This record gives sequence, C-alpha cells and structure tokens, in this order.
Amino acid sequence: FGSSLRSFEQTVGVCSLCLKPGVREIFARAPEPMASVENKSSYSEGSGSSSCESSTDLVRALDWKGAFWLAAGVPPLVLFSMGGLAGVAGNVSFLVWIISALMGFCQSFTYAEMAGMFGNKSGGASVYGAVAWLRYSKFVAPLSVWCNWFAWSPVLSLGCSIAASYILDLCAPSWTWRGWTVHIPGLVDLNFNPTFFTGAALMVAMFAIQHHGARSTARVQKCLAVLVLIPLAVAGLAPIVTGNIHAEHFENFVPPSARDSAVDGTWDRGGWTLFLGAMYMGAWTTYGFETAVCYTSELKNPERDTFKSIFCAGLFCMAFFMVIPFAFQGFFGRDELLKPGIADGTGIAEALGNMLGGNRVVTKIYVMLMILALFLSIMTAMAGS
Repeated sequence: FGSSLRSFEQTVGVCSLCLKPGVREIFARAPEPMASVENKSSYSEGSGSSSCESSTDLVRALDWKGAFWLAAGVPPLVLFSMGGLAGVAGNVSFLVWIISALMGFCQSFTYAEMAGMFGNKSGGASVYGAVAWLRYSKFVAPLSVWCNWFAWSPVLSLGCSIAASYILDLCAPSWTWRGWTVHIPGLVDLNFNPTFFTGAALMVAMFAIQHHGARSTARVQKCLAVLVLIPLAVAGLAPIVTGNIHAEHFENFVPPSARDSAVDGTWDRGGWTLFLGAMYMGAWTTYGFETAVCYTSELKNPERDTFKSIFCAGLFCMAFFMVIPFAFQGFFGRDELLKPGIADGTGIAEALGNMLGGNRVVTKIYVMLMILALFLSIMTAMAGS
C-alpha cells in the first residue's frame, strides 16, 4: 500500500515534501497488522527520504479498561435523544432503541477489525475512511475525517449549553442579565449571554483536562462514570422493580400519524418512513461507542485490548440503550415524552427524580448528576477527536 501510494503521488505530481510530518504519518504510512505493531521511535522511507518524514509514534500507555472508560460517556447521550426520537417513532420508540443498539453492537466488530489493520494510527473510523479514499482523491480523504467528527461536534456545543443552563438554574436562578445579540443576516443570531460564557468556560476546562493525555483523561472519566451511571441505572431500574411500568403505554403499537403527534398512525408508507427515520436518529447515539477503537494505537497490547474494549463498551452501552428508553416510556407514556423539557434535555433531571418518587432533594441531586453526565459525554466526544 505504501509503495502504491508513493507511485500515486509521483503520477499526479504531488511532492511528498508538501505534506507536513503529522499529515504524512497518518496518510502515507503503510498499515501494519495489529499483532505486528511495535513501539518504534521513528519512521523512515529509506536513504532518499527527507528529515520531514520522521515522526514519533503515540505512547502506548492505555489498557482496555482505559479505552472502555473513555467510551463511557456514550450511555448518557440516550437521555438527550429520547424525546426527539419519541416524537418520530411514537409508541414503537423503545423497539427502535433495541434494534438500533443491536445493529451498533454487531457492526462494532468491523471497527475492531479495521483498528487492527491500522494499529499505528489514531482516530478510529474517521481514519479508516480517509485511507480508503486516499487513492481516489486527496481532497476527499481529509474531508471524510472532518465529516466524521462534525457529526460528533453537537455533543460539544449542545452538551455545554445544556450543562450551562443546569448550572445557572441551580446557582443563579434569578439572574436577569441577557447579554447581547449579534445578528448575521440570512444565517443566525449569535447570543452572548451567561449560558454562552458558562458553556465556553466548561469546554475550555475539559480541554485542559485532556491536554495531559489519554491515560489521565481515562482516570477522570472513570470517576465521572461511577458517579453518573450508577444513579442513572438505579433510576432506570426503579420503575421496573417497583411495578410502575404501565402496560397501556405500549398499546397501539404503531408509529404516530405525523412527527410530534400524539395521534396513532398506521404501518403504511408514512408510518414506515417515520420508523426508519427514527432508526437513523437513534444511530447517532447507539453507534457512538465505536469511539473505543480510536485509542488502538495507544493501547499496550492492541491485539488483545482492542477487542476487549469495544466488546465490553458495546455490551455496557447496549444495556443502557434498552433499559432507559423502556423505563421512560413505560413510566411516563408518549404524551409526557413529547413535552419540550424532555425533547430539549432541560427537564430530564426532573423526570429522573419523578421516577424515584419526586422528592425535591432527590431531584436536585439528579440535576447535579445531569451536569456530570454532560461532562462525561463531552469528554468522550472531545477525547475521541
């Protein structure tokens, strides 16, 4: 592959010296089998290569548990997708989550196999797509990387804004300063308000945490995951254990007549369109744990740890993707899931508190846990990129 790539560069008249060392390391090195990847201090193409072709491999400091904890921010994403997906799928939304989670788990083994082919590269599925496109277009190759992480970028922006709203409601509920607005004709209004500045501060803080490397980030993720996911699992299992799942919320097993409608539809062309559209929406959440293979080049033993990390992360996430939507639909019903607070994520903490009895103190605790859950998801998205 490396020889073919160099011949391709000469054919199209692209000089290898035009590529920066980091870019060439990603796009020009020939893939090696996972089992044969060794820690090398540098890479050289031969006596005729220039000094710009030498670079240092990533430090292999992670085990499979570290990669698993780095992907642990994916389960809380289900909380911010349930409302929107329920508006599209209606009473069949919990089935959409189950099918989508199973599909994501099955295809995760493909990611693990590709990670083994490129054990010396970091970036996960985005890099695999870039290598596949490279021989056809040197423009599309880096664009495919950008598009992959562009799909993850809403986790950063929306997560920080929702977390900022929770923090302001908790700490300064009576704050009336609205900031100022910059209008961009034909595009958007930019609001520079307390939510913006708080969210920006949160994003900078999480970037600073990850600046010290994947291993230290995994340690922080482990602490956050324990604090967040155990209470989330308790809230999801509580209605099932206490018998508060209402069977009537699963009756009329058909899609809605229209998006965000409380009226039952039928399994006609429009109903199947909504069902498949909900599957597409669910994929944004349920496929996210593939980020575990982004760290293959930083694993101590990639041959063994790559499979372990994505297999365990897949099982772990799949459990949350099945239990949490089922519990929400069985406890609240479709009409409650269509309310704006569930759809935009700002009412999730109150809903979790209600599932445990509606105690005011418990609800406040879940507000703080929701902030940590958003931190967890943002850290996962940022670390994988």
